[in-house]
This record gives sequence, structure tokens and C-alpha cells, in this order.
Amino acid sequence: MRHIALRYGLWMFLGFTGFFLAMHLLHLSENYYLRVFNGVIHVGFLWFALRAWIREHPDPTDDYASGVVMGMFTSLVGVVPFTVFMVLFLAYNPAFLASIQNGSPIGQYFTPVTASLFILVEGIAMSIILSYLLVRILEIVRERA
Repeated sequence: MRHIALRYGLWMFLGFTGFFLAMHLLHLSENYYLRVFNGVIHVGFLWFALRAWIREHPDPTDDYASGVVMGMFTSLVGVVPFTVFMVLFLAYNPAFLASIQNGSPIGQYFTPVTASLFILVEGIAMSIILSYLLVRILEIVRERA
């Protein structure tokens, strides 16, 4: 289980970081709505990780908690390093942080740490919901095959 989570979690982290840096180089990183693609990256790598986990456990089981834990571990491997990366990026790029602060309703209270905490909480919430849904979907697909 651990090697699957580490492999796909690291790919998830690279996907988040690569997408952010590409958008920043294209001067599109201030566009808040591009975060939707982080969701696509998250779903994609979580799907691959859970599919690999299901293949390692060919016997059907009603224990969805193990699959959700697998998904959570995979997501944490991807989201936590990205959170650290964003703290460092925002701390060393005050112009970018100021542009985000100007567009944020909480303005001056928006720091590199609070911004990264939003990323972390969003990633954890998405991983709980997505892990459960994807495990259920993969179980249905396995039953029909």
C-alpha cells in the first residue's frame, strides 16, 4: 500500500507544482479559477492509485475504509509537499502575494501560511470525499467485469 501511495502521491505533487509553475510562467497564476485543474490532477492520480490498490486486492470486500485510507495517504503525500512549496513560493515572491492579497476579501490577513493552510484543508477535504467515491466506483466496475 505504501509504495502505491508514495508513487502516485509524488506524481500528484509534481503535477500540482508543474501546473502552478507553468501557469506562473505564462502570467496566469493569478487567475483563481485555474485551480479547477488542480482538482483534475488530484482526481486523476487518486484514480490511478486506487485502481492499483484495487488490483492488488482482487477479492471483493465491503471494507471501504481501507480504500479511503489509501486515498488519504496518497493525497497527503501529494498535498503536504505542495503546501510547503506554496509557503516558500509566497514567502519569497512578495509581489505575487500582494496581488493575491489585493484580490482577497481577507486582504492583509492573507499570508503565505494562511494561503497554504487553505490549500491543505482543501486537499484533505477533497481527498476524503474523492477517495470514498472513487473506491465505490472502482468496486462497481470490478463487480461488473
